[in-house]
Order: sequence, then structure tokens, then C-alpha cells
Amino acid sequence: MFSQEKFENDHGRQAEEDERSEESYTEEEYLKEDQPEEANPEGLEESDPEAGGIDYDPFTDDEAGPSPSPRESDGKCEKLFSLECSFCLRLYRSQLRPKENFSAQISGDSVQEVVANMWESGKSLIKREVMFENGIPKWAPDEIPGKESAEKFLIVYDVTAHKSYATTNLTPKKLQKWCNQIVKVFVYAYSKEVETKGQYGDVLKYLINPKNPDRAGANSMREEAALAKELREQNPHLEGHSSSWLLWATTIYAASAHEQEALKEAQHPPINISKYFRWVGVSEAARLDSVHRGMVVGNTDNYRWSKQIREVKEELHTAFNIIQGAIRKVEIMEAESNASIDILSAMESAVQPEESELSQQ
Repeated sequence: MFSQEKFENDHGRQAEEDERSEESYTEEEYLKEDQPEEANPEGLEESDPEAGGIDYDPFTDDEAGPSPSPRESDGKCEKLFSLECSFCLRLYRSQLRPKENFSAQISGDSVQEVVANMWESGKSLIKREVMFENGIPKWAPDEIPGKESAEKFLIVYDVTAHKSYATTNLTPKKLQKWCNQIVKVFVYAYSKEVETKGQYGDVLKYLINPKNPDRAGANSMREEAALAKELREQNPHLEGHSSSWLLWATTIYAASAHEQEALKEAQHPPINISKYFRWVGVSEAARLDSVHRGMVVGNTDNYRWSKQIREVKEELHTAFNIIQGAIRKVEIMEAESNASIDILSAMESAVQPEESELSQQ
């Protein structure tokens, strides 16, 4: 049981704490209790347009819809627009079933950025721009087209609506509609100027195919041999076998027609056949060093052969000495044989039997 004194002490301590808590409760907190509750009882944050939220104005056009945010709520799309593009190569505009080469995820925060990313992904399928003058195809001045030429090489095709759009006709509304959908991007190898199969045939005839083909359709051996000779004369700093120069010429003719002139003027062969050539110095010091190295190599080779010749000579001398010894032994044996013959002949004459009367009967 608690004592009465302890109970009184505890009661006095509790009274002091209550007085202290009432003094710390300020007037502002009393005023807050008298104010009405806010209109957002669930604690939802209001959208802030500057913070990236949706700013909805009921007096604006409902068809435009709310402006999309740069990042989706689920975190899947980091850019404002994201498309799944299937890139298809077209050799001419009227080609019905173009080949699908690859797919890529294209994204961007603006139409220009999306088109630029489409160009970066599809430029590997582009050859060179072709222009027609009086029905004759010619190469455009720019050998390598840039991204500013995307309108001439790219067309976006909506698979769902079956509509084609030029890159200049793309709008944010269309890109937002295609977000996370598959669209086709037709890439024209020689630009949209090549419209029909006949025009593509003219491109092959005048610009791509060899001018003097052989029976197999390739360049003739005479042209390749002439080009190999020309390459040898233009590149005195390189040395190689005749087959190496011919291989270089064949590689040039195997490339695209618009790339052949640049390959002919190159100061070095392509990297895949460079191992068949070696560099030759053109300065006097380099030539002198090359001659010195050649002499060293030749002298080393001659010394090796001289050593072998000396060894053969010594072996021949040894064999000659052996033969001479054998000849001397044969001569000695021949002399002994002759001496034996003489002795036996003398003995034969000495012991020859005499005739008697009995032997004559």
C-alpha cells in the first residue's frame, strides 16, 4: 500500500506538469482549433504545372487532351514520346513488300528529336541520293547524306490506320497516339526520287552494274588488270605481289558504284587486305636502311650456304682419302696376287715330270 505522504507528493507533481503544459499552449494554436477544416481532407496534393503535373483547364479544347508529361507514372518511358519502329528497306517507292530489316525503340522529347533518332537508326540502310535529269539517273552532289535529308529517305507508316506520313508532317499529337505502338519506317536506299521498278533498273544500269561485264555479270579481268596496274603506279610506297594488286582492284569493283572513285584514290588498301602489302620507305635514309638490311639478310643467307658447302667439301675430302686408301690396298693386293702367280709358275716349272720309256709305251 502506498503511504499518504507519497500520494500527496505525486498529486502535487502532476498538478505542476498540468500548469506547465497549459502555459506552453500558445494563442495561435487556440486560433487554429477555431478555424474550419481544409477542403482536402484526404491529404491529396494539388497538381502543380511547373512541377510537371497535369494542368487541366476546363475552358480549353477537350480534343487536345491533357499535355503529356515527360515521364510516365509507371516509369517505363523516360522520354515524352516512345515508339517501337520496324525499319523496312525499299529500293523504289512502288515496291509492294519491302523487306523488314530490324526493329528499334525510338524516343524523344520533340518531333525533331524523334526524327533525328529515326535517321540515326535507319541511315545504315541508305546508299546515296539519286537524282533524275531528263530521265537519266545521276548521283547527288553529297556522297553521304545528312540528317537534314531525312524527308528524302524516310516515310512513317501507321499500321493501324494504314496511312503514310512524311517526316515533315509528324506532329506531337500523332507521336503521342503512337506511343508504345509499333509503326513502320520505310527507308529508301536511293531516296524517294526512285519511284518505279523501271527507274530502279535505270539506276542499276547507269550507276551500279559494271559497264563491261563478263558472262557472269562481274567486271572483266581486263579491266581489273588495268586497275591493278594503275594502283601499283599510284602507290609507289607499297609493295606486293601481282595477286595482291589484283585483289585490291577486285575489292574496289565489288564495292558500290558511288564508292569506287574514293577507293581508287585511297593511299592505302582496305584493312581486310592490307596484310598482303608492305610499306616501302621513299626517303634516302629509309632506302639506305632498307638496302643495308637487305645486304645483311643476303650475307647471312650466303654464310649459311657457305657453311654447308664447306661441310660437303670436308666430307668429300674424307671420302676421297678413304677411296685413295682403298685404291692403295687394292694395288697391294694386286701386287701380292701377281707375286703368288709368279711363285706358283716357277714351282710348276721346277717340278715338271720327265718322260720315261715306260710312259712312252
